[in-house]
Amino acid sequence: MDGTEGNAGQPGPAERSHRSSVSSVGTRAADVLVYLADDTVLPLAVDNLPSLSAHELHRAVREVLQLPDIALDVFALWLVSPLLEVQLKPRHRPYKLGRQWPELLLRFTDAPDDDVAADEPSLQFRRNVFFPKRRELQIHDEEVLRLLYEEAKGNV
Repeated sequence: MDGTEGNAGQPGPAERSHRSSVSSVGTRAADVLVYLADDTVLPLAVDNLPSLSAHELHRAVREVLQLPDIALDVFALWLVSPLLEVQLKPRHRPYKLGRQWPELLLRFTDAPDDDVAADEPSLQFRRNVFFPKRRELQIHDEEVLRLLYEEAKGNV
């Protein structure tokens, strides 16, 4: 799918596995789809996708959403599928990890080969699991709080 499905409800795990985060590849401009916790799709046009780091992509998301600097610590980029969820470190290359997804699934899951072959991760902007809860309680930015709320609501 091209990631343009509606926001009418939360997609189930089967629908999430069919979302694609990258619509083209190569050194020319590529559209990367980043999903927010409320399933909003954030399309980003980026250059030189294969060498783009998670930190650079994170910065682009923060700029589009006009988030304050605290968002750098609060949120992280994740590669997520029904079979595996991986929080990316700033130095990770999302495109490269997406291409290596089948190897990651074979290494870190017991999924059958057919499921591994059909699985495709989506790129998500979610809470950083290493962000301390005590610091989270000090956040006052409404958009940051809204994003955290949407993610918490989806987790419940």
